[in-house]
Amino acid sequence: MFEHIVAVDAALAEVARVLEPGGTFLFLLNHPLLQVPGSGWIDDHILEEQYWRIGPYLVEDVSIEQIAPDVHLPFVHRPMSRYVNTMADHGLFLQRMLEPAPPPGFLARAPEYSESAAIPRLLVLNAQRR
Repeated sequence: MFEHIVAVDAALAEVARVLEPGGTFLFLLNHPLLQVPGSGWIDDHILEEQYWRIGPYLVEDVSIEQIAPDVHLPFVHRPMSRYVNTMADHGLFLQRMLEPAPPPGFLARAPEYSESAAIPRLLVLNAQRR
């Protein structure tokens, strides 16, 4: 999960170094648009609507997340352009981009978030080394 790698330039450079020309790199990431600090579901009881608030998307941000007791990981928010441009700088070129909808099983378990069917949680980039 590249959002937990602080030295993303070095990591993507290493991917490009070890990938053979014509090789494919599948990059999977929690969608950066939804991982912006300050983002989240808003249940507006005055307007009677629910929506996803997006924080300062273009600002890179590093925080520390506690994922279990005494287990902490860095979380780095970066805009999508940062990943795509870094890949291009190292000879990895985007072939396809996918933003899949949440699976039906998720929506069945959380009907209060039915609007999330139109909000991608993942980002998948298919890049090739030239």
